[in-house]
Amino acid sequence: FLSLAAEFCCGFFVILILGNFWFLAVPYLVWLYLDWETPCTGGRRYHWVRNWTIWKYFREYFPIQLIKTTDLNPNHNYLLGFHPHGVLVAGAFGNFCTGTSFTDLFPGLTPYLHIMPIWFGCPFFREYIMSAGMVSASKESVSNVLNNEAGGHASVIVIGGAEESLNAHPGSLTLNILKRKGFIKMALKHG
Repeated sequence: FLSLAAEFCCGFFVILILGNFWFLAVPYLVWLYLDWETPCTGGRRYHWVRNWTIWKYFREYFPIQLIKTTDLNPNHNYLLGFHPHGVLVAGAFGNFCTGTSFTDLFPGLTPYLHIMPIWFGCPFFREYIMSAGMVSASKESVSNVLNNEAGGHASVIVIGGAEESLNAHPGSLTLNILKRKGFIKMALKHG
């Protein structure tokens, strides 16, 4: 779904530039230039997007469930690992980018799902994914989220990354972690 939406947004932007509506694309390009670092500095979420009714049906269709095993103090920041990546990352999106369960289970915590920085280069699409609470998976971005002194932030990293999505086969569970220890270093750095 994400790649299809990204392709649509990029295609729409190309049509704007090449068509008679280039004058709409120019201000957006200026905005894109001025706003380029936002995905690395905590993003820009909109609760009205996270609370669309469609997300309830989305979670019921797949079915996605977040199971709470312990309470988390909202005065601290947390680095959470998500596994498995899967092809669509539907579980991570449904749990951390919609207003369907995380905020009910962990009041006072704001989840930030970290995704590949390349997604934020797609015009219009970047605004949508940021509005859902997604931010860049760069070290700088994770540090910015975890450095919030007031606490209440939960940085969510899909541990196996995009490489793990290639190993998504029915009946098998593969965790690509041997070459992915950066999240452990980040956890130690930010305590």
